[in-house]
Amino acid sequence: MFRRFVVLLLVVFMAVGAVGCAQQATPPKKEEPKTTPTPAPSAKQAGTTYITIGTAAVGGVFYPVGMAMAKIWNDKIPNMKAVAIATAGSPQNIEMMRTKDIEVSVLRSLEGYRAIRGEDPYKEKMPWLKSLTGPLYSSGQQIVALKNKNIKSVADFKGRKVAVGPVGSGGEIDARALFDAYGLAYSAEKKDIKPEYVEAAQAVEMLNDGLIDGAILGLTIGASAIQELMLTGKVILLPIDDKAFANLKAKQPFLTRFTIKKGTYPNQDYDVITSGSPPTIIACREDLPEALAYQMCKLLYENVPDMKAAASIMNDFKLEDAGQEQIMPYHAGAIKYFKEKGIIK
Repeated sequence: MFRRFVVLLLVVFMAVGAVGCAQQATPPKKEEPKTTPTPAPSAKQAGTTYITIGTAAVGGVFYPVGMAMAKIWNDKIPNMKAVAIATAGSPQNIEMMRTKDIEVSVLRSLEGYRAIRGEDPYKEKMPWLKSLTGPLYSSGQQIVALKNKNIKSVADFKGRKVAVGPVGSGGEIDARALFDAYGLAYSAEKKDIKPEYVEAAQAVEMLNDGLIDGAILGLTIGASAIQELMLTGKVILLPIDDKAFANLKAKQPFLTRFTIKKGTYPNQDYDVITSGSPPTIIACREDLPEALAYQMCKLLYENVPDMKAAASIMNDFKLEDAGQEQIMPYHAGAIKYFKEKGIIK
């Protein structure tokens, strides 16, 4: 024990000696003049405007449109930092605007209408939800089924596996309404169909592999995923018949008839009469400063070619359509711009 203690003391003395030698070998530093330390830069620089844009899945149209908007605003508005993020789509965008996690979103105006009124699935009224633009584009509901399953109508989906979109997404809400219009349902109490809660891209893969019988695809007309699926010749597009459409319109008066014209997709030598929703728009919170909202709206319409380049369906985007009646009220900044251009009185 004593021997170990002596060894330990020797180690300590040697270490102290080494430190002392090192200190003597180092020449004394000149005393630097005292300065006030520079604080670490803030995560958000003063004077910078941060805008987060909610879109949808990366493979859809919302995301590239959001990216195009962010680039326009970043390039044209001093001290602007805008970024587009992928989300689960319109319902999540509304929730994120409610919690102030995002300021702006690409939005189906029908979802905005429901949220403003507090209609299902929204549990409270959201009158602060406003439109920053007029219509971007309109689209129709697209329903596909495997040819080899002898499915000719949505009614034939009874007992089948059908992709309906992620739970609570705008597409899934539309799917429930569509099946209800045909007297079908899927719930804990009633299982007329076997729902698969998957994104459109996954639904396309599952159809290709024969894992499901059909799908309600929440994609815009002409979507590349449907182009590729139709090219295989494995699927057909289904119409919505007049009786079912009347049932849909009774609960959603803003729905219109929409025709997917033959030739829109490969192997589609027939027109498909389906339902059309109110147009997609850009939405924002009412508390977005009026001067900023005015500038953001103005720049989107002054850079229409850049917006159209984001997706082919954006070819319909034009200033004149902002004067049409729509189901969501405009933000004060947008109203100011549209009045200035003589679009609205």
